[in-house]
Amino acid sequence: MNSMPNHADFMELGTIHQHQPTCKQHCFVFTEIADIDLPPEITKYPEKIKNGSIHSYKKDSMSPPPPKVPNTRRSRKIIAAVSALLVCIALAAGIPLGLQLRSSSLLEARLAFIRRLLVESPLVEGYWAPQMGANFSKSYAEIKNSMVGALLWPISVPCAAQYLDAVQLTLEGIDDARRMVKKNPDMVIVESADAMEQAHTDGKLAILFGLEGGHTLGSSLAVLRSMYSLGARFVSLTGIGCTTPWASASIRTDFFDENLPSTLTNFGEVVIQEMNRLGMLVEISRLSEPAMMVALNVAKAPLLLSNALPSSMACNGSTAAVPDHIMSALSQNGGVLMLNVERCGDKPMTLKDAITAINYIRVIAGVDHLGLSGSPKNYPLLLAELARDRLWGSAAIKKLVGGNIVRVLREVEMNKNRLPLSEDWIPLEAVEGNAYCRYPET
Repeated sequence: MNSMPNHADFMELGTIHQHQPTCKQHCFVFTEIADIDLPPEITKYPEKIKNGSIHSYKKDSMSPPPPKVPNTRRSRKIIAAVSALLVCIALAAGIPLGLQLRSSSLLEARLAFIRRLLVESPLVEGYWAPQMGANFSKSYAEIKNSMVGALLWPISVPCAAQYLDAVQLTLEGIDDARRMVKKNPDMVIVESADAMEQAHTDGKLAILFGLEGGHTLGSSLAVLRSMYSLGARFVSLTGIGCTTPWASASIRTDFFDENLPSTLTNFGEVVIQEMNRLGMLVEISRLSEPAMMVALNVAKAPLLLSNALPSSMACNGSTAAVPDHIMSALSQNGGVLMLNVERCGDKPMTLKDAITAINYIRVIAGVDHLGLSGSPKNYPLLLAELARDRLWGSAAIKKLVGGNIVRVLREVEMNKNRLPLSEDWIPLEAVEGNAYCRYPET
C-alpha cells in the first residue's frame, strides 16, 4: 500500500492504548490486533487477483517477517512493545510512516477484522448469473470461497423471446435453478429477510430468486402472481435493452417500433402496485430515466437498483448508469443502489475506482442506501481497504455488505396486502400488432 492509516482508522479493529515505551511523539500499540490469530487463508492471501481489477499485494515487496516466537500472549505483547519502540525511533528519524510498519501485517489484520464481521452479518451479492449445467459447480465454488452469505439470483430469459415463449422459458429457468440448489446442501432458497438471516446463522448460502426483465411476465398480472407463488421475490422491470409494452429500457434496440413506450405506462404503474401488494421487490436499474422517475413516484415500498453505477463515472458501454438526481430520489424512497464494483462499462474497475464510487454514492444517497454487486471474490480485500477510512466503521460496513438489503426486504414485506388486488389486463392496443401468440380474447 502506498500510505499507512493513522490510529483513528483502526478504532473498529481493536482498542488502542497509549503506554510504554514512550518518545517525543505519541506511540500507539494495537494490542488487540497483536492478539489476533490470523487464519491460514489470510496469511496466504493470493499475490494477485485473477481479473486484475484489484491491486495486488506482493510479499516480495514487503519486509521479511519477524523471527518466530512461542505463540503466547506474553510474547505477542513483547513484540508489540518492541514494534512501538521502533516506530518511535523511525518517527524521530523522519522516516515516512508508510515505511515504518510492515504493510502486510496491517492488511492481514484488517482482513481478519472483515472476515469476523462477515460472520456476524451476511454479505449480500446483488447480481449472480452462474453458469448452469455441468459448469454450475465452478460458479458455486467461486461464491463459496468469497464469504458471500446471500445471493440475489435473477432468472434470465432472452429478450427475443418476448411475445413468444418468454413465460415458458422463465418457468423452465426457475425449475433448473431449483434443481441446482437442491444438489448443493450448503445452499437454501429463501423468501424473506428473516429466512435470509437464519440461513446465514445456520452456515448456509441464502438464495433469493427473481426475474430479469418484465418480458418474463408476458404482460400479465396473473403470471406475476404465479411467479410469486413459485418463489420469485423480485422483478427487474426491464432487462438490458429490452423494452416491454409497458416499460422503456435505458438502452433501446427497438427505435423502429413506435408503439413501444418511452417511459412507464399506466399498466406499468399497476404492475408496481401489484408487486407492492404481493411483497415483491421492484428492481429498476435498467429502466429509462423517465421511467425510473415514474417508478420512484408511484412506488409504495423501497425500490432496488442492482448492479448499477453512478453516471458521473462516465463508463463507456454501461447499461445501468444512474444520475445523481435519481440517487437522491432513491434515498427519499428508502431504496438501495447495489454498486457494480467489477466493471466500469467496458473496462475492469480498479480498487481506487470502486472506493471512489462507494464514497460518492454515500455522499449523494447516504450510507443507508448502498450495497455491493458484481465481484464477490474481491469483496474481502475491497472492504479491508475501505476500513482504513474512519468513516467506515463496523456499523457502516455492515449496512454496506447486506444490512441495507435486509432492511429493504423487511420493509417491502411489511407492505404486503396493504393495497387492493389489481385485476387489470394490459390494453389490447398496447400489444396489438406484435407477434404475441395468444388465444383471442372473448
